[in-house]
Amino acid sequence: MKRAFSWLTLGVGIIAGIILWGGFNTFMEYTNSYEFCTSCHEMNVVQGEYEQSAHAHNPSGVPAICSDCHVPRPWGAKLVRKIQATKELYHWALGTIDTPEKFEAYRLQLAQNVWSTMEQSDSRECRNCHTNETMLTEKQTSLAQKMHKKLLSGEQTCINCHKGVAHKLPNMEKLYREMEAEYLAEAQSAQLGDQAVVLPHEVAMTATPGGDDPLATLYGGTPLAVVKQEGDWVQVASEGWDREEGSQIFIDFNRAVTLAKMSFDGMDRIEKIESKLEPEYELTWNRIKLTGWVPRTAIGPSEERYWDYVTDLYELDCNLCHKTYSRDKWIMFDWRNNLKEMRRYTKLSQEQLQLVSNWVLRGARNDSEAD
Repeated sequence: MKRAFSWLTLGVGIIAGIILWGGFNTFMEYTNSYEFCTSCHEMNVVQGEYEQSAHAHNPSGVPAICSDCHVPRPWGAKLVRKIQATKELYHWALGTIDTPEKFEAYRLQLAQNVWSTMEQSDSRECRNCHTNETMLTEKQTSLAQKMHKKLLSGEQTCINCHKGVAHKLPNMEKLYREMEAEYLAEAQSAQLGDQAVVLPHEVAMTATPGGDDPLATLYGGTPLAVVKQEGDWVQVASEGWDREEGSQIFIDFNRAVTLAKMSFDGMDRIEKIESKLEPEYELTWNRIKLTGWVPRTAIGPSEERYWDYVTDLYELDCNLCHKTYSRDKWIMFDWRNNLKEMRRYTKLSQEQLQLVSNWVLRGARNDSEAD
């Protein structure tokens, strides 16, 4: 009787386990259904975008629903994702994105979370349908073929280039304007110390406060030493290098990243500190200092904070189309060509793009360091 009872208990346990497991797995699969995903009104915004995408309607008639892109197929990874989704239930209860206005406010953050997850998994969910072996590269554009070579090499992954496939991208132009306004308000209201940095794309340095006597055009990111302040004007000194007593002030010896362009009057007023001979082309470089006046509204107190702002612009904008690269990946000549080529794709204003270009070139390898 004991043996029979044991077998009965085991059988009941197995049956109960199958029922429980089946019920749990059935429920988990139900939460992957399109009907479940779109049952919350918070999803109305993205549902409408998805319905207009090629993932919903395409010539082949084979759609990809929410879970195909957002839920892993491997069971372990799928379970982890379902556990993580409890955080989404928490925000559903709080009403964090329960209106279209709230959703738009969080759109970039939500998108970046998804992009980061996909990048970490090497776009695993994309590759469930799109494989390297089945792509007909000969029918792709030359640009697509070039980018897919980076995909095959592991340098890039699908999500680096294919953002906004099923949903609208955030309104980046509006975001950049807000970032600029917030940063300028912060920098212009802060207390000046001994050091400053030029804020806008360019500003005129004059010989007298507010005078019509320009000495130089200073470019965004140019570091300055503060001499004194009189009302809305600040006397500053810009230090850098000229080449063969030319009109441009460069960031360093034998490094042609421009800080400022001097007028003839400015060239006559410079203070020469030292000279060095560049041996390859036998060019004389002079470390110089030019002192003049700029509006207080055109400078900020922290060079580090300024470059943090510009770096954020670079990371946000360039990462919309591809993985961002470190500045020392290319020499300055190649960076200039790459930046020129990318102008057609950027959401930055021309002034913001120039600030980003200045930042990139400051960290690029010298042309003499070409491989």
